[in-house]
Amino acid sequence: CCFFKFSSKIQYNKVVKAQLWIYLRQVQKPTTVFVQILRLIKPMTDGTRYTGIRSLKLDMNPGTGIWQSIDVKTVLQNWLKQPESNLGIEIKAFDENGRDLAVTFPGPGEDGL
Repeated sequence: CCFFKFSSKIQYNKVVKAQLWIYLRQVQKPTTVFVQILRLIKPMTDGTRYTGIRSLKLDMNPGTGIWQSIDVKTVLQNWLKQPESNLGIEIKAFDENGRDLAVTFPGPGEDGL
């Protein structure tokens, strides 16, 4: 749902920091949220279409949603080294009941990724 263009002048060995910020919807009660960041790859013979980049376990309290920062420096460096390997990333964020909390298509009063 989101596309980022990088200048061809960026070199992978010059990347000092790269962060992706995601917005997680508010919860109604204290909740543990599981965030997965997956790098999409060409399908392998066993059907695997992604590899894990990072998994986070967050404790959220009721109230407003939160912004969460994810370090993607290594992913960006690898993409700049081998642009053909850039098939994208997928972000999943679920509470204990499987409710999706990552905001990808903002509703009224919600911020997007």
